[in-house]
Amino acid sequence: MSIRKDYIIQRKARYFLSNEPSDLRPNLCFVLHGYGQHPEYFLKKFTGIDRKDILFVAPEGLHRFYLNGSSGRVGSTWMTKEDRLNDIDDYCRMLDQVAHRILDEYKFENIAILGFSQGVATACRWANATQIPYQSLINWAGAFPPDLDFVAAHRNLNPKNLHLLCGDSDEFISEERLKEHMAFLQEEGLRPKLHRFTGGHDIFKEPLNRLLLEVFPSRQSP
Repeated sequence: MSIRKDYIIQRKARYFLSNEPSDLRPNLCFVLHGYGQHPEYFLKKFTGIDRKDILFVAPEGLHRFYLNGSSGRVGSTWMTKEDRLNDIDDYCRMLDQVAHRILDEYKFENIAILGFSQGVATACRWANATQIPYQSLINWAGAFPPDLDFVAAHRNLNPKNLHLLCGDSDEFISEERLKEHMAFLQEEGLRPKLHRFTGGHDIFKEPLNRLLLEVFPSRQSP
């Protein structure tokens, strides 16, 4: 019979910025990557748009792995089914630390949290637990996790601007699953604004631009 012991260690984690923080960029958006993605490359989906007034921050999930076999490209994941509660605890604490490294030094007019695919569940759990003053939660091609504390979410998330985006040919989200999820959220008292776009399981420039104009309506150039 084995005996489990948990302990706390210090370790290094990393995040990537679209630019240096500046008072000339009054909007802040945390973007949380999907399963197996590298945050530096994931960030490029946001830096290719003409919004110099937004600082994008892409933290990395705490678990890295080889995408194919035992060598080659490396991606990251936020968690697996193994020891999941500790992993959730760890990444929520890590994301808070990333946020405070920036927010303790710079002021922003608007703050958003965006999760893509697996990063949606991460974004929802962090948004439901954090004290940072964000205004918008954006779920792109992913679902609110069913084990979320919806009693707390009703209190913490309902005052926010909630957005849910899904492509019309997403290979992981059928129309039936989307309808079921929207009905489930309504039962739980959450009513995100649903945005549909043409495309699959990815972030595309045109719907991203439309969304950002809604979430961050002011355009300021340095």
